[in-house]
Amino acid sequence: MSEENRELTPVELTQIANQLNAQVSQLNLVVKDLSDKLARKEVENSQLKAIVTQLTGQQKADDVQSEEE
Repeated sequence: MSEENRELTPVELTQIANQLNAQVSQLNLVVKDLSDKLARKEVENSQLKAIVTQLTGQQKADDVQSEEE
């Protein structure tokens, strides 16, 4: 029988399953890490938007006050 068409033994199947499980676990950690980084960036973005809104709102208020004078 050729190498490609032979049946795998239970031990070989177990090894393959364990390897795939280890890869899935590693990828899950990568996804979790990226999710945490994304969440931190979203918080940072939200804070920066609040600052920009505050500054542009203050600028508009200053502009209105300057026009009234």
